[in-house]
Amino acid sequence: MKRLIYKFGGSSLGSAEALRRAAAQLTAAAATGCQVAAVASAGGKTTDRLLMAARELSSCPDARELDQLLTTGEQSSAAFLAIAVQETGVPALSLTGRQAGILTDGAYGTAEILAIHRRRLLTELSRGRIVIVAGFQGTDNEGEATTLGRGGSDTTAVALAAALGASGCRICTDVDGVYSADPRLYPTAQHYDFLTYEEMLALSRAGAKVLHPRAVELALKYKVPLTVERTGQETGGTVVGREETDCGGTAAPTAFLFR
Repeated sequence: MKRLIYKFGGSSLGSAEALRRAAAQLTAAAATGCQVAAVASAGGKTTDRLLMAARELSSCPDARELDQLLTTGEQSSAAFLAIAVQETGVPALSLTGRQAGILTDGAYGTAEILAIHRRRLLTELSRGRIVIVAGFQGTDNEGEATTLGRGGSDTTAVALAAALGASGCRICTDVDGVYSADPRLYPTAQHYDFLTYEEMLALSRAGAKVLHPRAVELALKYKVPLTVERTGQETGGTVVGREETDCGGTAAPTAFLFR
C-alpha cells in the first residue's frame, strides 16, 4: 500500500481556514487508498511568542524548561489539525514526538534523532487513521522532551518517511515549489520542476528557507522522494531527488535506527 508523509509549515496551520485546507488535502490523499501521516509545525508565530514570553521571565531560560515549553506549539497544531480532519468524517489521531516513538540523543535545543519506534505509528495507520505527529521534537532515553532545533519539523517529516518506508514525503508551504529566489519578492524568479538532492542541499545551505539542510541530508542518505508544493495544491511543485513511487509501505514494527 502506498504510504505518504506530509509536512505543514506554520504558515499553513496559522488559522482555522488554513487548518481546514490542510485537512482537506490529507483526506483527499487518504481517499485514494493511501496510508497518510502528517507532521505539524507550530502555527504562525507561536514559537516566537513562546520564546519571547520565556525571556520576559529570564534572560537565559533553562534549556530543559525551554524545550518543555517549545514542544507545546507543535503539539497544539497537531491536535488542531487532527480535529479538523475528524470534522470531515475521517478518523485521525495526533501524537507527540514521544507517542510517535521518536528517540533523540537528549541534547536540548539541538537534538538529533537516533531511532523511531514504529509500532504505534504502523498500528494507527493500519486502522485507517490519518496520523498527525507533532514536529520538531522527540524524547531521550530518560523520557525528557527535546527539540531538534531550526528546521526540526522538516527533519521529523523526512525521518518518518525513511522509517516508515514511505512512497513520498510532501513538504507543504505557502509557495508552489522551489524558486531561484523568493517569488513573493522577485516575480521573475525561476521555478524548478526538479532538483537533485545535491542541488537542493546547495540552495538550502545558501539560505533558501523552503527546506532545512539537515532534512535534505537525511533525504539524500535514505533516498526519500521529496516534493515541495503549495498547501492544498498537489500539482506544479518541485520534485527533489527522485519521483514518488507507487510501492513502499513496508516496515517491520521495530525500531528504525539512524546511523
